[in-house]
Amino acid sequence: MKRPFALGDFVAFQLTSGRASRGVVIHKIMEKRQPTIFLIECEDRRRAFRFETELTLLAAVESDEAAANLPRFESPMASPVFASVGADD
Repeated sequence: MKRPFALGDFVAFQLTSGRASRGVVIHKIMEKRQPTIFLIECEDRRRAFRFETELTLLAAVESDEAAANLPRFESPMASPVFASVGADD
């Protein structure tokens, strides 16, 4: 059995086009009836969802502090922003 991946791990995976890619695990989704899904952010800021079985560990995160400094999802705006009256679309 493979070591479970942690937030901050540097992993390799294959894109749907078949090209190899690498990135950092930034989110973990665990459900009871399916394998764990990971959200990976690539070097060019693209993101991909992959099952645990599709990932290969390249470098493990060194500490929990390093994982805490990972970029997270952008939070929603506190209040909606509307265009001013008469603004062009």
